[in-house]
Amino acid sequence: MAIRVYPNPEPVPAASQLAVLPFLAAVDGFLRAEAKEPGLRITLHRAMSRESQGYLQQLCGYLDDNGVEWRGKVGRTFPVNEGIVGAAYGDSHIWRTKLFFSKDTIIDVLRKEMKGRVDPESSEISYLAIPFLGPQSDPVLVLYAACFELNFFADNDRIKQIVSMCDGFCKLFDYLQVDNFPNLRNFSLLRGKPTKGNPPVFTSIQEQVDDIDPPRFKNVTSFNYEDAVA
Repeated sequence: MAIRVYPNPEPVPAASQLAVLPFLAAVDGFLRAEAKEPGLRITLHRAMSRESQGYLQQLCGYLDDNGVEWRGKVGRTFPVNEGIVGAAYGDSHIWRTKLFFSKDTIIDVLRKEMKGRVDPESSEISYLAIPFLGPQSDPVLVLYAACFELNFFADNDRIKQIVSMCDGFCKLFDYLQVDNFPNLRNFSLLRGKPTKGNPPVFTSIQEQVDDIDPPRFKNVTSFNYEDAVA
């Protein structure tokens, strides 16, 4: 039986989007203070399921140079092995673009990997994916960031600072999971059988980060905040 791919976008509760946007704005502000070139964009994906099939879903719009890019982005669903986000989801590790000595070198590699599907001259050259693990080490969320600056995420200190911000986010929502905010509730999402597609991570360009632990929730197993009657 063929795997059903759901139409995009799938609905995402407004409360869930609002819950993560202030955090992403803080990460965005930190990274923009560090960046030398424009073109940064960041977002969050969540693990979700439909009819027992597991997917990754874009939880909110991209924060980019112009603010928040909403249209056609929020709620998009992807196979769980989609690109660098899928790699972080699949092995519960941080993934990033490898260190390259020049922009020309990485563009040459991109040209071979993309095989004409995308113009490497106009593609982002630095990527980062950070999974937020649940109590059983299953990824609940994955932060995705990309930019045009060479080796931007090859800096371990920068990633550690982002992870520290993610740790604070986890602590807050662990607390809210136990002591609910009035009229806001995290309704559990079941985990389905992982739906996999064809596009793998580009291992000639991306690498797993082994020496930095990803952020971890103690109480949160899924992220699905909705308005609730008190």
